[in-house]
Order: sequence, then C-alpha cells, then structure tokens
Amino acid sequence: MAILAQDREQPMRLSLKTVATAVGVLTLVRLFVAAHTGLVADEAYYTVWSEQLAPGYLDHPPAVAVMIAIGRVLAGNSPLGVRFVAVLMSLALSGLIWRTGEVLFDRRTALTAVLWYNAAPVAGLDFITTPDPPSALFWMAGIWAVAEFMGSGQRAWWLLAGIATGLGLASKYTLAFLPIGLLLFLVVDRERRRWLLYWQVWAAVLLALLVFSPVIWWNATHDWASFLFQGRRTSGAAGLDFFANLADFILGQAGYMTPVMLGFAVAGAVLYVRAPRGSDRAGLALPLLTALPALAYFCYHTLHAQVDANWLIPLWPPLSLVAAYAVTALMDRRPALGSLATTLQVGLGLAAMLLIYVQAFFNPLPLGPFDPTSQIRDWVAVDARLVDLARAHQARWVATSRDYGLTGEIASYMLFAGSPLPVRQIDERPRWAFLPPLDPEALGWPALFVEPASNPTPPETLFGRVEKLETITRAGVTGYFANLAVYLVSEPKPAFFAGLNEPFESWLAKS
Repeated sequence: MAILAQDREQPMRLSLKTVATAVGVLTLVRLFVAAHTGLVADEAYYTVWSEQLAPGYLDHPPAVAVMIAIGRVLAGNSPLGVRFVAVLMSLALSGLIWRTGEVLFDRRTALTAVLWYNAAPVAGLDFITTPDPPSALFWMAGIWAVAEFMGSGQRAWWLLAGIATGLGLASKYTLAFLPIGLLLFLVVDRERRRWLLYWQVWAAVLLALLVFSPVIWWNATHDWASFLFQGRRTSGAAGLDFFANLADFILGQAGYMTPVMLGFAVAGAVLYVRAPRGSDRAGLALPLLTALPALAYFCYHTLHAQVDANWLIPLWPPLSLVAAYAVTALMDRRPALGSLATTLQVGLGLAAMLLIYVQAFFNPLPLGPFDPTSQIRDWVAVDARLVDLARAHQARWVATSRDYGLTGEIASYMLFAGSPLPVRQIDERPRWAFLPPLDPEALGWPALFVEPASNPTPPETLFGRVEKLETITRAGVTGYFANLAVYLVSEPKPAFFAGLNEPFESWLAKS
C-alpha cells in the first residue's frame, strides 16, 4: 500500500501504470516489426549458428545462437522466431532498470530511466537478434544484483552478480569490462573496499569463470580462434583519423540514445563528481564507475580505428539511470525544463524509431547503398527463384564466396521455406567450422554459385564448368545487395579446395 500511495504522488506521466503501459505498447510494436521485416545479414548468419549449437563460434560466444534456437522452438522458423527471445529480453531489461533505480535512487528516477531508455532509438532496434540484447541484459543484471546487495546487505547477491557476468561473457566479450568496472567501484571508496573481504565477492568471480568456461574450452580446442579474431581489433597504430573517429564515436552514441540522453548522462557524471558523500553519490557510483573502464578503452580505440556505435550498448541501460537522476534533479529546481527534457527525449526517440520502421516497411527514402534497411528486403523471392533454378538445372547444393551475410540470408530463408538444398560458403572456412563438411560425393554434383554482382569472385578460377544462368535483382533495392549473379558450376578446381581448407592462421592474417 505504501508503494501505491507513493505512486499516486507522482505526476501521471511518471506513474508505474503509465510507464508500464508505454513499455507494453512499445514491446508489441517491436514484436510486429520483428515478425514483418526481413533479417539483417548478421541475424541470418547467427540463424545458421542456431542449427549447429556449440560452446563457441569464431565471431562471438554462443548466447545469440541459443537465443535463436529457443525462439525458433517457441515461434517457428521465421523472422519472428529468430527475434522472439530478443524482444522478451528487452522487456526483462526494462524491469531490471526499474528495480535498480528504485533501490539506488527512488521511484521517479527509476520510471524516468525506463521511459527514456524505451523511447531511445536503440530500444526500438532491440528486436534485432545480435549478441547485443543478451549482453545488455546480463550487464544490467550484474548491476542490479550489486544494487540489491547495497540495499539489503545480503551478500548472496554477489553470487548472482557473478552468474550474470558469466552469462554476459558468454554473450559478448565486451562484458569483460564489467568485472573491471566493479573492482574500480569497490576500491575507490574506503567503505566499499571492506567488501573485498567477503568471500561471496570472490566466489562471484569463480562463478563467472565457471559459467564462461565452455567458451574458454572451445577456444582452447580451436587454436584460440575467437579470442584472437576479436582481439585483433585492440591493436593498431595511432593515426591522423583520431578526431574523425572520436567524432564518429560521439555521434554514434547520440544517434542511438538521442543527444538528450547523452547530455544528461554527462550531467549526471558531473553531479557525481560534485556530490557529497551519501546514498545518492553511492548510487551514481555503481552505474558510472562500472562503465568507466569500457568508456576509457573505447576512447583509446579511436586512436587507431572506428568504434561501432553498438559496441557500447551494454553500458546504456545503467547509464540511463544516471541520465534520469540528472533530469529529476533538474525537475526539482526547474520543473518546466525537466518536463521539456523528457518531452524532447521521448519525442526525438520515437520520431527516429518511426522513421526507421517506415523506411524498413515502405522504403520511401532513396538512400541507395547507404540504406541500412536494404539488407532485409526480398529474400523470400530470391530463395524461391534459386529453388526453381536448382530444380530446372538439377543443382544439388548452393555455393557462395567471401560473403557470410549473403550465405546466412540464403541459408536462413531456405530453412524457413523447408528447402532441402544445403548452402555452403566455399571459403572463409574458420567462420563455418561448426558446420559438418559437405558430403565428398556432393562435390561431384552441380551447384548454384551465387554472389553479389558488384563484388565478383571469378567462378572460372574455382570450377572447371561454369554457366551463367541469370542475375537476380532484389525488388526495391539499389547498391551492393541488389544484384546477385547466379551460375551453374561443377568440377571443382584446386583453388576451390584451397579455400575450403585454408588454415585459420593464414586466413586471419589476410582477413
């Protein structure tokens, strides 16, 4: 009853019922969009993973494949099945933001954070199934567990934080920054340093490693392939592009979260620095200091390479609490400005979200090869045509080259249609080591060789017999993904086998 009374004292826009309704409506919208738009290239690639579950893959840990496999069981072999669990995770993430905000601050801050985060463009894209939804969920779950410990003093919450960190590491290697951030959170404060004496804190580390151990084992038995593949991004010489990279980094975050949330997150950091010791400072310290090592590293990364905007997605659910704290502090002093900030955040975020959805469904803007939604279009028709061509020319399998996204799209929509045609990329074998090798007898069968017409691999270098069949154009699309050249091929040459069996080290060196 006390909670309900507290809720009634808040403005209607911040009531629990209103915010929960908004989150529910946005979740239904995401489900609709998830069901009625095609897969992006990475999603299709991960869908192939879900057909062959393993403790690890070259590009990422296995959580995304497990998500898709579960979703396909629950919602069928379809784009909705691929995305179903990701949408549920976004709903759970909102619950964790709300509960963490209530424990660290108050209900108004918690509900503001949930509202702001769900209105951000990044939340509108949460249905796209990549390693980002589980990594964001488990990063937030780790923060939530530590917040519960801070609120209750029950040390067992650290064990849950360890499990969440391990699951996060099994989602995306970015989660390695979370335990570093938690250590920073502990050591900067005299009182919190005493928590390092609790055995539960160190047991949490062991639990995280235990949960993550299958991924470590997979890497140990596969020449550390995934660690090396991702680790190469951390190297590189400083260059003159630093300022361009840094600007791209900042603009990417502003685009994902809106400039309003980014600005208030910075304001919240300033409030933390200026705040006296107390519960609010401790509450701000948890989301801020745990994010600081990752932020510092990605700023360093701009010295030698671009930082993709999605790399920081796990940091933003807790940082939304920092932004919400800053705007509620503004509301206390200048209510009109605080309300204006919320209106701008929700309005800008929903407008950006709507623009993305309209472009995905109707393609009104002629963006050509710069259209991020071009990946999702017309794959059902493409695969139907490939099946017709295979039947007409007695091709028994589909071959691709140098394009894991194209391979994934064709293979995924073949799966959705129930087609028996196997799809294999005939090079970049380290990416596809999880798939069973082709039946040696299949190498004597004719195949359809499919590749983007704008980025050709001369099929004559790979096959002794080559016949150009046609060029398939995906409707309504221009640019790289539009035209697909289709050949009937057979009699593989030595170059074909060289690509099929290339060692990981030589492939990594030139990839």
